Amino acid sequence: VLSLLRWLQFPWASARVAAVCRTWHTCTSRHGEFWARVIPTPEQVPALSVVLQRCGSRLRTLDLSAASSAAFDGDSLVGALRACPGLEVLNLAGCADVPLEGEADLCTALARSLRSLNVRGCRQLQRHLPKLVGPRLRVLEAGWQNEFNATQEDPHEWSDALPRGLFASIGRHSPSIESLRVPGYLLVGGYDDQDNISIKASYRSISEIGKLSQLRRLDLCCAMGLLDSAVMAVARDCRRLRSINLRCCQLLTDPALRAIAEHLQEELVHINISCCNFSDAAVQRLASSCRLLKTLDLCYCSKLGPAILAFLLGDATLCPVLRMLGVGGLDFGDEEAAGVARKYRDTLEHLGIGASRRLTDAGLVLLAGLPRLRKLSAHRLESVSRRGLIELCERAPGLRHIDAEECAFALPAPSEDQHRLSSCLEERTYSYDDSDSETDVEIELEPQDFIPQADGDGIRAIFVKFRKPKTRS
Repeated sequence: VLSLLRWLQFPWASARVAAVCRTWHTCTSRHGEFWARVIPTPEQVPALSVVLQRCGSRLRTLDLSAASSAAFDGDSLVGALRACPGLEVLNLAGCADVPLEGEADLCTALARSLRSLNVRGCRQLQRHLPKLVGPRLRVLEAGWQNEFNATQEDPHEWSDALPRGLFASIGRHSPSIESLRVPGYLLVGGYDDQDNISIKASYRSISEIGKLSQLRRLDLCCAMGLLDSAVMAVARDCRRLRSINLRCCQLLTDPALRAIAEHLQEELVHINISCCNFSDAAVQRLASSCRLLKTLDLCYCSKLGPAILAFLLGDATLCPVLRMLGVGGLDFGDEEAAGVARKYRDTLEHLGIGASRRLTDAGLVLLAGLPRLRKLSAHRLESVSRRGLIELCERAPGLRHIDAEECAFALPAPSEDQHRLSSCLEERTYSYDDSDSETDVEIELEPQDFIPQADGDGIRAIFVKFRKPKTRS
């Protein structure tokens, strides 16, 4: 009976199960696994506080990210959390109103128990982060929920979202953190003195996390105010880093990237430096040193062009196992397409080639020959045709996601081709947020530990050791 009941959505199904017979009710109420995880849909939110009270000390995971759009009573949620002292995984991403003012005892209890905390997009909660980080914490996510939403927010609302001393508090109280994601906010004007903005001062103190000797993943995308000295200190002190995201950290210069190449060459697997200002020489040093890279995102780096592609593709020993290559804005052409098709035929799964003027339909044919390619960012192409994109879709059945927005098609097309292309693209929608999973690192856990993650089929528990890495890292 237990094996059958595990297919039901607990704890929400408990009332229906209890109505069957006393034996079933006793069976489920005594097995903690049925009460260990609560991941509600928006429709289930009204009953959330009652369910949490019943879960009590058996609850290990609470994930409200899928229901963040629903209106729920923040005070009732806080009250229910007090009844769950064993909580280890708390995901409140996108939940705007969870009042913790005056809840010092609850914050202390959460800091003692939590192993994973996600408060991305929760401006009010982020101000309490220094009180929520504790010695068991392994995964912490803060900052904005996604980059698109961050650019739509009122900058005055979140300019002080991160409390001063946050990174020092993390380094002092949570030395076992393995994954730290605190993407920043793009400041687009509206300030008299941007240098004095609180959030920029927070990122300037990022070197405080040098105490995190177990750190494997660091995401500082759009971290305004992040300086070379801070990145150099992190690269020097956090020698186990496998994944680093510095997208759009525009104050960084070559010394920061050289430090990464020097200190992390034996560990680094994923790096995103898109929209940065590093030179050809610095990126060449990175590619020459970090030969284990599986992700290399150089999209829209202002000082790069086709020359860096010629360097990378001209030497078989440079980054030979890339699964993601981002070269949008670097004027990717047919010659580079041929080089990518030769060098990365057996590995490449995700390619970014946006804003290319020289790529033609002939280059698309070459890319269709990449058997593992499943994601293609190909927006704002200027020399391809609708027919070329249609043939790409038909010749590459594994290609599931394409961004072809704002392409200036080289030739006029009959209405039939326009409809066919629209249909092809509707079947292959592309989301930039989905790329997060490509840079997940294998988090080393104790045998009894897990990190639950939501996917299309519910929740899957990830449990791996570094000495036995995941196939898809």
